[in-house]
Amino acid sequence: MIISTYDRCHYRHLKLDNGLNVLLVQDPDSRKSAACAAIAMGHFQDPTHCQGLAHLLEHMLFLGSQSYPVANHLADYLSLNGGHVNAWTGTEQSSFYFDAFNSGFAHALEQFSAMLSKPLFDPQAISSELNAIDAEFRLKQQDDLRRLYQVHKETCNPAHPFSKFSVGNQEIFGQFSAGQLQQMLMQLHQKYYRAGNMSLSLVSDMTLDEQEDLCRRYFATLPHGKTNEANAYPPLYLPEQLGVILNITPLKTARRLIVSFALEDVHQYYLSKPLNLISHLIGDEGPGSLLCYLRNQGWATSLSAGGGIQGSNFKDFNVSMQLTPLGAAHWQEVVKALFSCLQLIRQQGITQWRFDERQAFGQMAFDFHDKPKAMDMASHLATQLHFYPPQHLLSGEYLMDTFAPELIKHMLEQMTPDNMRLKLILPDQVTDRAARWYQTPYSISPLPTDFIKQCHQPKEIDELRLPEPNPYLSVHTQLNEVDQRFLLPVKLCSTDNLSFWFCQDDEFRQPKGELYLSFDSQAVMQGANLCAYKRIWTAMVQERLNQDFYQASIAGLHFHFYAHQGGFSLHTSGFSHQQFTMAEQMLRQIVRFDYTRDEFEQAKTRQIQAMQNSLLNKPVNRLFSHLSVLMQPLSFSMEDMLPMVEDADFAQMQNQHAHLLAALHLEAFAHGDWSESDTQAFAQTLQQEELAEKLCIGTLPRQVIALTDNYQLAVPCQADDNAVLLYFQTPCADVECIALTILTEQLLAAPFFNQLRTQKQLGYLVGSGYMPYNQHPGMGFYIQSPQYDNATLVSEIRDFLHQSLAGIASISESDWQAIKQGIAKQLISKDTGLSMRSQRLWLAIGNEDLNFDQPQRLSKQILALSREQVLHFCQGFNASNGFGSVLLYSTQSDQSAQPLQGVHIDNLPQFKANARLIR
Repeated sequence: MIISTYDRCHYRHLKLDNGLNVLLVQDPDSRKSAACAAIAMGHFQDPTHCQGLAHLLEHMLFLGSQSYPVANHLADYLSLNGGHVNAWTGTEQSSFYFDAFNSGFAHALEQFSAMLSKPLFDPQAISSELNAIDAEFRLKQQDDLRRLYQVHKETCNPAHPFSKFSVGNQEIFGQFSAGQLQQMLMQLHQKYYRAGNMSLSLVSDMTLDEQEDLCRRYFATLPHGKTNEANAYPPLYLPEQLGVILNITPLKTARRLIVSFALEDVHQYYLSKPLNLISHLIGDEGPGSLLCYLRNQGWATSLSAGGGIQGSNFKDFNVSMQLTPLGAAHWQEVVKALFSCLQLIRQQGITQWRFDERQAFGQMAFDFHDKPKAMDMASHLATQLHFYPPQHLLSGEYLMDTFAPELIKHMLEQMTPDNMRLKLILPDQVTDRAARWYQTPYSISPLPTDFIKQCHQPKEIDELRLPEPNPYLSVHTQLNEVDQRFLLPVKLCSTDNLSFWFCQDDEFRQPKGELYLSFDSQAVMQGANLCAYKRIWTAMVQERLNQDFYQASIAGLHFHFYAHQGGFSLHTSGFSHQQFTMAEQMLRQIVRFDYTRDEFEQAKTRQIQAMQNSLLNKPVNRLFSHLSVLMQPLSFSMEDMLPMVEDADFAQMQNQHAHLLAALHLEAFAHGDWSESDTQAFAQTLQQEELAEKLCIGTLPRQVIALTDNYQLAVPCQADDNAVLLYFQTPCADVECIALTILTEQLLAAPFFNQLRTQKQLGYLVGSGYMPYNQHPGMGFYIQSPQYDNATLVSEIRDFLHQSLAGIASISESDWQAIKQGIAKQLISKDTGLSMRSQRLWLAIGNEDLNFDQPQRLSKQILALSREQVLHFCQGFNASNGFGSVLLYSTQSDQSAQPLQGVHIDNLPQFKANARLIR
């Protein structure tokens, strides 16, 4: 098995006597263990008369087994052992995965095996779970991606299983009795949940021998055999379904063009990856690229190449573009430009040096990738077991062993207008039909003959050119020596206007680093109008950086420029060599940033579109967004900022841009493979160039609104579902209060889900969470429902909280200690990679945890909490004398006022202006 240079894990591949394909991973650094089982069965295997059955099967496996008949038994056990469980159903695979603390892994694995091998399929549970499936379906009816997916299904070969409806709903399942569904579920499970169809991956700090023993103990009894499909699938598309255009109207404002070329299954070519080079050359964003040309014409704002659906006998190669209104009017010219680019690639792109460059980048990505969390690793590897031989399980998706120019040419030969499907996704199009289940308006028609002819003979575009050799290709692998003084962040320099923190890495030991540069701007105190302009400005800057530093981004130097409530930030990451130089160049560009009126208008249009679309988000997301705005003084709602962005003009943008940069404070943090001297030199540049004169203020306070009463806030929503979010603000922010909030939320999370989602079926989206704002703790409980009104949902939440005291009091002493120990362990769990550690340390700096020990203090505090303290704390849920709270609820334009408890907030900006603030 090929293993990357810095990988410290140990691996063992084996096949059990029953045919189960297994990969064991010993990760000595992991404090959690994880498992994933992937089954070669998805919605392609649904019976034609009961589509969505595989999805229902996925749900039912959680609702009791012969050995563990209680619903959600594994989830409940994992909640006591620091883990959780989840699953998904795809086209040709289903996947189930969980994690747990190492001490609880063996028993969790036993329950996992029972859940997969001997589910109950209780008829009463089936009838109840149909409500959850239907609620999930209704939720997806508002999802433009899902609506587009259904159009795709309806316009492919109806004999191909991709055309099946994958979700299922009450209309389909309601045709059958619970007993009939039980029989179909049992038949589907018996046919496909066999060892030869399954793969299993375990990740743990246990030895490989210990893992193998667990694997054989719990999975050797899976039924033998492999299910062979009777016939190969027919072609995905019929001849009349190629060379066509689909006009599709979305729910949200969107202008997208997706060009799809129908290819055969390309996974067989994974050693040479012929599409990798083509995707890279089409998707280039630097000078001379297709995207650069389209931007200069004012036709497109973004482009990606290479995605698309893929299965055992098909691959769609997609080129997806976000169009401007002008580009939507000139979509034919956009497509013809793509064919000009493809012609250029055929003539100049298939060269050894370009392949060598892509090969080198693949090797770098393989050697220096960040280690994922245990559950993510197990999930990924279980899937890989279905696609790669043992020697390539880890490297198969990265490495390119063979330059195959004829194969690349073969792929390009299939990228023709006759083998193309265009999806033009625009508002207010003329359509002639609606997709079943989702009612997506669309039409399909052959492409005009003259247009196809022009695409076959594309004109040469002088502005197009292929990228030059990448100057960022070389990586210095010689690591800097670690100075013991810098194992925790230390201030290298500090003034009233700038703090620069530095920390070296002594554990992961890769030639990589993370750099955070966060600017507070005095101008944000001016309010929503300045912040509206800030959105436009940061979008323009990020787009310019994407173009100018695109070569760096594909060579493992990543960057993100974004707005935050106090100002804006630049975050760079990846290989440490050249990163300071790149960051210095970026900062110079940010400070000197100049832009044209056209760039401003395009960025303004994109922001208006994004903000309008956010107003159409699902109700529960709208509630969370408004809670964030409510609790943070320097945050503003989309409803308030959208008119300001719509009215923004170029001259005022230049004025606001100047105000934004006039008075700044900088907090910086460099963590990774850098020397003290190199970091000092970089820090000095920040104080010497034109940026220095702008660093003239102290840091802005991050305050939070004090909830001094029980409030309610109506949030306008477009979707029909009702939703509520009940948020409680903890009285103070000391370590004991934070620990009490975290522990209480964890104690309530599993029973809240079980009672209101699984048992009462109030909705598909049901949950709770620990929700601090600007370091101040709080917790929230939410439900989105297609069938119950808001008053009922609020009543159910309050009834649950009222009964929570008895529930906590009834927890056994062993479970009580296990829960506390589990949370305490999670708080001090080891970081899996440099990026995770950098985020944790940067957060500590922002929270002024300058001893960098708050997780340890919280962990210790949670272990010390008594049940009596928690019960006393929970009395704060009593609305008459408890925590400050706010109830956010969805409302539609045609709804009358709802009789809910709390002081109504009629004007959110005015309420925040008059509210008491907590520092």
